Amino acid sequence: MNVRKRFSVIIIAVFAVSVAGGLSFAFNAFERRNDYQSPPEKPVPLPTMIDPNFLAQVNDCFMPIATFYGYTLRINEDFRTFEEQDEIYNQGRTVNGHIVTDAPAGKSIHNYGLAVDVVDRWRGYDIDWDKLGRIGAYCRLEHDDEVDFPHFEQRGGLTTTDFAAGKRPPFLKLPCALMRERAITGQPLTREDLDVCGAPDFNLPKKDE
Repeated sequence: MNVRKRFSVIIIAVFAVSVAGGLSFAFNAFERRNDYQSPPEKPVPLPTMIDPNFLAQVNDCFMPIATFYGYTLRINEDFRTFEEQDEIYNQGRTVNGHIVTDAPAGKSIHNYGLAVDVVDRWRGYDIDWDKLGRIGAYCRLEHDDEVDFPHFEQRGGLTTTDFAAGKRPPFLKLPCALMRERAITGQPLTREDLDVCGAPDFNLPKKDE
């Protein structure tokens, strides 16, 4: 065998070894990738206070617009611990008192810091809840106008089982940045402000969908 042929054979052999090694490496990498399991997601800890983003939506949008329309609201319930929830759930059941909730611990959105109950300072619960519900909806808050009038929350399509599993709804955004500016300076919202923000006239009856 002359030198040229011998050199060609060596080159071919080296190439074959390289290809085989590359395929082996790729196969092993593929196996490792298939065997790899991503680490389990860390559970979302239970909150210890009302959700700041949700509370900002209440304080910067819902309450100021309600004030513009003559309401004098205050929040009388917000975050509750599981222990507090069980305590009020037991009223009228295992301890004396009237039943005030059908939700045991973990089954109330209050337990996850994403709900408030409101009442009017002067008129109590004798107010136009339908109008207030429409104001809440404009501010991205959810409201049951047939069962629990004072209750406003943010579920985002999730159930309490989802919340217990660590899921949370997306962040809320104010309908208009001007609302945050007014909240920072302590200025009340005006009709002009609401027009700029594209808010409807909540004195008008709800349109049929």
